[in-house]
This record gives sequence, C-alpha cells and structure tokens, in this order.
Amino acid sequence: REAIANPGTSLSHRGSGRRADESMSDVGMEATLSRPHAADTGFSGRGNISALKVKAFAMRLRHKVHAVRPQGRKKTYAALGAEAEDVEGPNRNIAGLMSILNHPFSVLLVAFPLGIVSHFAGWGAAATFWLNMLALVPLAKILGDGTEELAASIKNDTISGLLNATLGNAVEMILSVQSLRKGLLDVVKATLLGSILSNILLVLGTSFLLGGLVGSSTAMGKHHVIHVDDYEVTRCTMEKEQLFSSKSALVNMAMQLLACMTCALPTVFASARPRDEAEHDKVVEVSRIGALIIMCSYIAYITFQLCTHKKMLTLDEGADSDDEDQEEGEDGAGLTAPVALGLMAFTTALIAVSSEMLVTAIEVVVEHCGIPERFIGIILLPFAGNACEHASAIRFAVQDRPGLSIGIAVGSSTQIALFVVPFTVVMGWVLNKPMDLVFGSMNTAVMIMSVLVVLTLVIDGRSNWLKGFMLCTAYVFCGVLYWYMP
Repeated sequence: REAIANPGTSLSHRGSGRRADESMSDVGMEATLSRPHAADTGFSGRGNISALKVKAFAMRLRHKVHAVRPQGRKKTYAALGAEAEDVEGPNRNIAGLMSILNHPFSVLLVAFPLGIVSHFAGWGAAATFWLNMLALVPLAKILGDGTEELAASIKNDTISGLLNATLGNAVEMILSVQSLRKGLLDVVKATLLGSILSNILLVLGTSFLLGGLVGSSTAMGKHHVIHVDDYEVTRCTMEKEQLFSSKSALVNMAMQLLACMTCALPTVFASARPRDEAEHDKVVEVSRIGALIIMCSYIAYITFQLCTHKKMLTLDEGADSDDEDQEEGEDGAGLTAPVALGLMAFTTALIAVSSEMLVTAIEVVVEHCGIPERFIGIILLPFAGNACEHASAIRFAVQDRPGLSIGIAVGSSTQIALFVVPFTVVMGWVLNKPMDLVFGSMNTAVMIMSVLVVLTLVIDGRSNWLKGFMLCTAYVFCGVLYWYMP
C-alpha cells in the first residue's frame, strides 16, 4: 500500500521485521509502480497484448489447457506454465476441434436439431423461439473460435487483427440481415442497442463486481492491490482494487461517443421534420451517408490500433510468464487455415438457419406470449449471441487481468457501434429496406447516458466491486424500462 501511495519511497523506511520474500515482493512492485507513466501508456516491456488480439490470446490459453489435460494435471488458465506440448501433423486439426468443442456451452448444441424439429413439426412459436435462441449460444462461440483460429493460422498481426475486428460480431450481423429481410427494422435496432448495452453495462459491470470481490493469491500484484494488513488468501475479500491501463479504454469510449452522436443527430433531424414519406426518404438518405462516414471512422480506428499507435495501446497484461505463454501458444495445437475456413462456413450456415427460424417466431411470441418486442431485441438476443464473450471477460477479471476483460467488453461494443450499426444501414440499402440511424429519443438517451457512466468509471484506471454493482444496476434498470415500454 505504501508503494501505491508513494512509489518513490525507499524500502529502508518500511521496517526491518518483514520476511525476505515479502521484501523482494515489495521491491518488484515498487519497481513496477515507479516506472515513469507505466500505467498511463499501457506499455511495460514484455507481456504486452494488442487491444485487437485479446480473443486470440484467449484462444492460446484454451489450447494450453487442453494440451495439459491429457497428462492428468488440471490447471487454471492463470497457472499454466511450460507443460503444454505442441501438437503437429494430422492430429493438429483434431486437437484444435476438440479444444473448441470441449466446453460446457457445447451441451446446448442439442437445441439446434430440436429447434428445427419444433419449426417443422408445429411445436409452437414459443418452443421454436427459445430452442433456437439457446442454439445460438454454442454456435456463436464456435464461430468466434473459428475466426480466432483462422487469424492465428495466417501468422500476420495486421491481418489477424482485421479478421477479429471484422468478423468478431458475425452473429449480430447475421441476425440483423435476417431481421432486415423480414422487415423487422425495430428488432434490428433493438438488437444492436442491446449488444452495446450488454457489453458496457452487464459484462463490464459483472467483471468489475466479481473481480473486486474474489480473493487473490497475494495482497499486491501487477494489476491488483488489497488494502488489508496481514492478508490471508480467501475466496472472498474486501478492500480489493484492480488496476488497468485506461488509455485504450478511453480511446474506445471516445469512439462510442462518436457513434452516439451519429445516432442522436439523425434522431433530432427526423423529429424536427414533418412525418411524411418524402421527408422520411430524406432521413434514410442522411442515415446512409452517415453510415458510410462512420465506416470510414472505423477504418481509421483500426489503423490507429493496428498500425500507427500499436505500442501505445498495448494492454499491460501479465508478466514475463504471460509473454512466454503467448509465444508458446503461437505454435501450439490449432486448426489449419482451410479447416478453420470450413468450420466458419459450416457454422455460419447453421447460424443462418437457426436465426431464420428464430426471427420468424418473434412476431408470434410477441403477440401470444406477452414479451415486448424491444425486450427481446435489447435483452434476450444480445445475451444469446455474446454469452461466450461474456464468460471470457468475467473469467479474466476473476484472474486479476482487468485489461483483458475491458478489452473484450468495451472493444466488442465499439465494433458494434462503429461497424455493425452502419453495416446494417448499408445492407438495408442493398435489400431496399428503409433502415436508418433514427433509434428514437428513448433509445438514444439510454445509449448516451450508459456511455457517459462507463466513461466516468474507467477514466481513473481502477476498478472495484462498487463500480461493477453500479453498472449492473444500470443494466437491470434498462431491462425493467424496456419490459414496460409500449
């Protein structure tokens, strides 16, 4: 704690009664904290992870877990060392597929054939809707894993980052296209807004909440500090604070504010004009031009992260051992590029079929089950499409890697706001559907207020359970609001 308050304080003033190993730990922590602007720049030498390669890092950890398990030694992601063995030759693709499918979410794959049977056998719209929504959870995970495997097999940082940035939200894109084809424009807007809210409020809030309550192995680490004298390792602790680089998070939040502006201005523009067909055509035209402009902003954002400021925005996650894990994971068990492409194509086809039946059942579910259409789009569908990412972000937060957790939550919402939203407007243009950026005054206000709340909480580069509780409370309140909204 003294090192946090006074980084330049000499160890000679801390008393001579401490054990030698405690002193050495303090020396290492003091050296880390006294490095000039280390927390501000997010660059601390070895162990750095690009903001757009967070998912690839999670893939490498998954490979190492499954490489160790056959030896009969269960290890957590944080405790993995050099025991993982590289798998080469004909068994490489088999090992890669097993690492993808060997997950608790894979049990839900049984919902996919049941959803098809429900659709054609007439089990009812409600059964078809819920079964296909459950099926989207493992399918979205498999598609995301396939994207990461393809990016890793290319072995080019820039192309890998572009793949993860472009295809990282493929499920939302497929759902949006299917809804556009059915003319459900309000569902499309609600789903996109819900994906943003679930990432920056629910996922980030749960990560902060559990990361601030779950005990750590030490009282002080690279990314956490527990302000308790004579700390003993426990499952749940108090006085815990996690530390992360705020620079990358602030860049993402600034881009989110830009996206909020592009939704707010067309909304005000539409509300100030007469409601006739000719004026609505002008609103749609303004939205399409705005979508192209926002896509240009997204390209600039990707260039900023991958090329011009790659070092500045690295996440200072992990010490030397983490860097070794990353390097070893590069050549570990994984899919070859053709197999990864085949897996992605096959999974995309399954998602298209499942989402088609799900979207078809939405109108009947809204009419007969009493579930509001906006609640389905803003709460239920985003949760199904992002459940695996949510679990990964929470797992990293519990392991005291808040930078990775924020990279998943805030980075994913930024991709949706800057890429998927204008993508749906352009696709509506292609499909001759009047998709626009007019989200309505209520939706726009909710999005702007949510982004501002998150911005105030990440600006200091510290998190605790109270901040997480505040974000979760905001998300629950939004859910109640949209349940009762006509």
